[in-house]
Amino acid sequence: MTITQQEFLDWVENPVTKALKKALHNDREYMKEQLVRGNASDEMEIRGRCNAILSLLNLTYEDLAEGSRDDNKC
Repeated sequence: MTITQQEFLDWVENPVTKALKKALHNDREYMKEQLVRGNASDEMEIRGRCNAILSLLNLTYEDLAEGSRDDNKC
């Protein structure tokens, strides 16, 4: 699937996308706080989740364009 840069920018500015990003940010902050307080049952899992959320929050058009090329290899 090919996504144009304008489509990506429209998605970024969409209110649903903004709400999702805010919720993910809040979840990540909560998990980080649990790590600091020592309340995490599986520290490595929580760190992995935090890193995954950060990757989603920092997603760029270029990331998706590169991923499209990888999808075409199969």
